[in-house]
Amino acid sequence: MSIRADQKHHYRTIDKTCLTANTLYLVLHIFYLILFLISGLTVLSIVTGVIIAFYAFSYWLIKIKKYYLYALLCGNIFFVFITVTSLMAGFNTGFHFYLIGLCIVSFFTSYFSKTKDIKGSIIWVGLSLAIYLTLYLVSQFNEPYYRIEKWLEITLFSTNAVVLFLFIASYMVVFLKYALSLEKKIMNESRTDELTQINNRYGLYDYFEMMEDKSNKVLALFDIDDFKAVNDRYGHAGGDYVLKRIAEIATDELSDSFVCRYGGEEFVVVMEENEKAPVLDRLEALRKRIESEPFGFEGESIHITVTIGATKSCDEISLESWVSQTDEKMYSGKKSGKNKTVY
Repeated sequence: MSIRADQKHHYRTIDKTCLTANTLYLVLHIFYLILFLISGLTVLSIVTGVIIAFYAFSYWLIKIKKYYLYALLCGNIFFVFITVTSLMAGFNTGFHFYLIGLCIVSFFTSYFSKTKDIKGSIIWVGLSLAIYLTLYLVSQFNEPYYRIEKWLEITLFSTNAVVLFLFIASYMVVFLKYALSLEKKIMNESRTDELTQINNRYGLYDYFEMMEDKSNKVLALFDIDDFKAVNDRYGHAGGDYVLKRIAEIATDELSDSFVCRYGGEEFVVVMEENEKAPVLDRLEALRKRIESEPFGFEGESIHITVTIGATKSCDEISLESWVSQTDEKMYSGKKSGKNKTVY
């Protein structure tokens, strides 16, 4: 994934999360407004109406990607709403639960911000704790402004408790999915050769570990003959071009096999022994195709050959031993004239 594509994925995640959260906040506050209007709680109805207007406006903030401003305003609006509702309807209505949820959001916001600075989140947690304890202490010594009916208190407490748990779970699901996608991306990149964009030796290790039946597998190791001379004459740009073309040819010629760049100018292929398409014939086809490839670079044609060694596996063999045995065969081919396959 390119940096640009990664940024788009990053913004899509934030955008989707903000839009979903804002819609849920809007619906939730409309529900509160209905309850407050039914119960004749005028002040709370007015405050909730203003907050509903803010959430309607917030769709524009999200559209222009003012995520930090949205999160900051949203958090402060919640602080005001929690404080007012707790003081006026009572601590037992459970509005203080949202202070816990705001702590989750603050760290979520920090993670997705450009600076990834957690200082603001820590301040936010401290402020949430201070408000929480203050509201609790005030409730112990003062009666709420409204004496609400029991059904409303139970409804508000139950709603706020359920929303809090769903709130935390949803943010954790989004964060986990994003973290897993990043982990997968990092794993793929760590097992991909940067130059040729095929597997590297770490990808080979993983592939070997996942192989259930090794008895019919053949490992081939091939090396570009006199590659130093190519680098000396055409520079590293020419050498890189040759490596990339070799990778393309190998993956095309052996499309049903595992191909990786093992290191330097060495490539490894793991393939199945097949009576209809014998390994030796297929490796020879690869060698001859590379030999006949013009490898045009900066107006010149570079003649490239490879020497290939191949060894059949057995269930008890280790990867290191397998590669070592194959390496010996390849070097025997090098010593006996190069540009050949030894199997």
